[in-house]
Amino acid sequence: MKIDNKKAKATFGGKIKMLSAEEVEAVTGHPVGGVSPFGLASPLKVYCDVSLKAFDEVVPAAGSRQSAVRIDPLRMAELVGAEWVDVCQSIE
Repeated sequence: MKIDNKKAKATFGGKIKMLSAEEVEAVTGHPVGGVSPFGLASPLKVYCDVSLKAFDEVVPAAGSRQSAVRIDPLRMAELVGAEWVDVCQSIE
């Protein structure tokens, strides 16, 4: 999936941007490539795109580049208190 910039801007109220690797690790406690919605260094709002609901299982990173977890996307969103958003481009 790819972010739809117009949808993201409308959803989040402005232009979005990628953080640097250093900023990502400082905020999440996880290195780039291992960023997980679980075990965050500080409380963060987690968003899940509605496109994830099409899958029975997703495989997010689990805190390091060498670890991941298989999980139902609805269960993952529930566990991390995620908000469902529609910010990705449709695949046709």
